[in-house]
Amino acid sequence: MKIAIDIGGTFIKSGVIDENNKLLSYHKVKTPLNVRFEILNEIIKIVKKYKSEFNLDNPLVGISTAGVVDSNIGVITYAGPTIPGYNGTNFKEGLKDLAAEINVNNDVSCALLGELTCLEEEVKSIFLLTIGTGIGGAYYEEKLLEGINFKACEIGYLLYDKVTDTTYEDRASTTALKALIDEQYNENIPVEYLFSIAYDGDEQAMHLLNKWAEHVAEGIAQVQIIFDPEVIMIGGGISKQGDRLIQLIEPYMNQFLPENYGHAKIKTTSKGNDSALYGAVSKF
Repeated sequence: MKIAIDIGGTFIKSGVIDENNKLLSYHKVKTPLNVRFEILNEIIKIVKKYKSEFNLDNPLVGISTAGVVDSNIGVITYAGPTIPGYNGTNFKEGLKDLAAEINVNNDVSCALLGELTCLEEEVKSIFLLTIGTGIGGAYYEEKLLEGINFKACEIGYLLYDKVTDTTYEDRASTTALKALIDEQYNENIPVEYLFSIAYDGDEQAMHLLNKWAEHVAEGIAQVQIIFDPEVIMIGGGISKQGDRLIQLIEPYMNQFLPENYGHAKIKTTSKGNDSALYGAVSKF
């Protein structure tokens, strides 16, 4: 059994994955304010919990995390504003007395590795972007593209607009969609509910989703031009919308691409928001 942990800007998810690749004892907590090693301390607590619950002596621990990760040494080298005070967090050092082996990787890379474990068809190249608190990316063609400083595919920082002082993720993340909802409505409208009423005929809700989807398509078009992948996958919590999400985005793709350029098949992840948990332990 392997302990899998996924650290995001909003929540920390975890579970134990057994020899049949089944996720057990799923657990989710809010990501603590990281002033002084609060996230590392929460991860230590989670590992101890699973060791006790499943009577594990020296388990294998896989960690998927937001931010830029030096996967060789298990250290966060850059986290940006998503998780304050996260730079320099050393998971391998912090967990060395609790686990036999610890793997740490970027959350989007883990999500892509998780999807690769369950692909039914052979795919030579995949780009995955996850849409959540921010937007991240990962590319696989025979192996993960990580970059010399482990910063490859950080697409959330693309498409900076000087006028609005915003990047791609500022305009196209789920956080950005929630901001649009707050501007439009005088009540708390969850993203899932917005999709529901939009597809039930609410024109105001559909107009808002289309405005956001156009921003999403702009970034995906850059991915198409730069990487020319066989498949482009969308992950994160928003991926639960499945075909409804793809139907929103695809009509805007061509306006950001050269005439008759074409684009890869766009689909949502099969494991939804749990892909990174499976990917975190996939290298063991």
